[in-house]
Amino acid sequence: MHLRLLHNARWAAVLFVTLTLEPTRCGVPPINAQAAEFPPAIIITEGKTVQGFPYLFGGISSNERAAMQQRAKGYNLKLVFAEKNGSFLSGVTVVVTSMKVGEILSMATDGPWFYIQLPPGTYGVRAIFGGQTKQVNNLNIPKNKTVQQTFTWVVAERPEP
Repeated sequence: MHLRLLHNARWAAVLFVTLTLEPTRCGVPPINAQAAEFPPAIIITEGKTVQGFPYLFGGISSNERAAMQQRAKGYNLKLVFAEKNGSFLSGVTVVVTSMKVGEILSMATDGPWFYIQLPPGTYGVRAIFGGQTKQVNNLNIPKNKTVQQTFTWVVAERPEP
């Protein structure tokens, strides 16, 4: 009796391994699917200044930048933040001022692209990153034209953990 149980246990083990490792033998087709690819989340921040000027920022992923380009048709100032080596930067504080209104906007951005719709005129723009300030004092925004201003920083190498 003991010998018969041992034989049945071996037979069950062989059957289990065979069916587990060879699913086609039990009538189940093999799975040849690739892992699902999920695009990164698109997070674009939109708002209005106290004076009612619309803005948007984001662009961390290429999908976000593509979505922003589609939405950017109504904006006449685009700011881009990057390292001198060409890598985009996020977490830049932007301050926009005008002689007529004073400070229009002061905020930390999440993403390398910042758009705002301003009335035609001359503006001051400060961009602060890592304790370094970059500034443009007389940025002219003409009527019916989009202006792009790029701010670049030399970012010190960070030691690897």
